[in-house]
This record gives sequence, structure tokens and C-alpha cells, in this order.
Amino acid sequence: MLKQIAVVFILFSLIQPVTNAKDLFSLIKNGNLREAQDSLSRYSSAGSRDGRIVFCQALIETNGKSSARALEAALNASVPVRYQEEIYLRLAEIYLLEQNHRRLTELVAEYSARWEDGRYYARMLRISALLNEQNSEIDVAIRKSDRLIVRSDNTESGQQAKLDKARLMLASRRKRGSEVVLRDLSRSKSDIVVPQSLYLLGCQSARTKKIDDAVFYYNLLREGYPDAVGLDSIVDLLSGMSSSSTMDNRADDITGTYYSIQVGVFSSRSNAKKQSNIFKAYKKKRDIGSKTISGKKYHVVYIGKFGTFEEAKAFKLTLEKTHAEAYQVVAR
Repeated sequence: MLKQIAVVFILFSLIQPVTNAKDLFSLIKNGNLREAQDSLSRYSSAGSRDGRIVFCQALIETNGKSSARALEAALNASVPVRYQEEIYLRLAEIYLLEQNHRRLTELVAEYSARWEDGRYYARMLRISALLNEQNSEIDVAIRKSDRLIVRSDNTESGQQAKLDKARLMLASRRKRGSEVVLRDLSRSKSDIVVPQSLYLLGCQSARTKKIDDAVFYYNLLREGYPDAVGLDSIVDLLSGMSSSSTMDNRADDITGTYYSIQVGVFSSRSNAKKQSNIFKAYKKKRDIGSKTISGKKYHVVYIGKFGTFEEAKAFKLTLEKTHAEAYQVVAR
């Protein structure tokens, strides 16, 4: 009899939900969302005022408005201080997306007053700057980015702040200073700011009809980040432009000049060789040149040798249609 009772007790213990908020939070943090959801669904929380449980419910809620309501409820319940900072951050992120400027302004002010040196101070200040940008308060947003740069210059947050400042400067037509910052960021080691910098440089070059530069940045972005969402945007900008505007002379008008198709720019020579081999089937002259920009050497892949720009352009269009990439006619 005692053995049967013991077995029942063990089975009962095994099917009990995790009701410890710390354990729930750990499950969510480690990506065990199904287990966390099962535990929460078994937990009778309809009338619960346990802010920790409500907080965990908010974290796995897929609807933004519902998550915000749960987070607000957690703040008004008995939630420990260690969770409050994160609640402020999550609410600020949701309200920024929803453009709930009034509540977002309150949250940022409250957070800054309570945790001047908090874990999420830099992220909250950036959210505040993004709010100013939404309200077209560009100069205010730039000043906040400057504060972040001074505060965390050599960190990921500082690099992101520099990127934000450069983007804001572009939006306010201060392109010269922004391009200097973006070129510097594009040479950093951050996989977060480098692709964004290359994208912004490529778009800006295309908009100002600097086709050579636009294709150059496009190629660097494609080499380092082939899945970057900005690649198609740069191609769309380039597709509406004609590269003949900067080189519409015939090659025989310039002694020794001919035209080729530039199909890639790579920091690695081995990657340049791989790109060159892709075009082997065309039976055209293939060449790998070099170009030094801002003290860094790049390897440029050229295909073909044409006497006129129009011949090269026709071949370029054929390549672009076949490979769904943006290429460039260059005089050599």
C-alpha cells in the first residue's frame, strides 16, 4: 500500500506545472517556449496577482498589444525589481513600434530616473532618440546619439549610435560628414553595423548618381552578407539609372581604352577567383585586378574586353538577366 502511494505521489509530482517564476523565466530565456507555455496554461492565473507569472506570460505572448497589457499589469503587481528593468525595455520597444509616443515618453523618463546606470540605459536612450526621429526632431535625436557615443564609444552600443547619427545626418542633408562616419564603420569588426553601413553608402551613392561607388558598396555587401535584405533595394535604385552618363565615349576616342564588365569586388582573392570561374562558360576574357580604398586592398573581377561602351552594356544586361545581379561597365 505504501509503495502504491509512493508511486502515485511521484507521478503527481512529475506532472505538476513549473510555478516558480524564476524557473519559468529560465525556460523562456533558453528557448523552451512550449514547456513554458504548458506550465503557464496549467497554472491557475486568472485571479493571480503574482507579477512574476504575469511577466512570464507577457514574454511568450505573440500579440504585441496583449503582451503590452500583460507587462503593464506586471508592473502594477508584485514583480521584483530585477524584472522591472526588463519590463520597461520590452514596453518601450512595443510602444515605439506602435508609435504610442505619450506612454513611451513616460517610460523613458521613469527608467532614466530610476536606473541612470541601468543595464538597459543605452538601449532606452536609443529608443528615445528613435522616438525623436519619428517626431521629426532630428537635431534632438542626433544629440542623444552623441551622448551614447561619448558614454559607450568602444562598445556595440557606441557603434550603433554612430550609425544612427550618420543615418540621421543623411536624412537632414548633411551627407559629407555622414559618409565619413559610414566609411569608418564599414571597416569595423561588427556584423551589426558593417552591413548597415555598406547598405547606406550604396543607397546614397546610387541616389547621387555615383554609379561606380554604388556598385562597389553593393559588391562588398553581397560578398560579406549575401543574405542582407538591403541588396535588392540597392539593385532597384541602380536599375533606374544609366551608367552610360559617366562614360559615353567610344573606346577608340581614348587611346588604349577598352570596356569590361565588373562583376565583383572582394576582400579575399580566393573569393574573387571563385567569382571569376562562375563566368568561365561565356568564353570571354576574365581578369582579376586590384584596387586600394581607404588603405585596404580589394580584388576586382572583370569579364570581357569590348571596343565600345554599347557592346559592353549589351553583354552586361545579358549577365544581369541570367544571374539576377547588378554589374557595371568600366573603362580600362
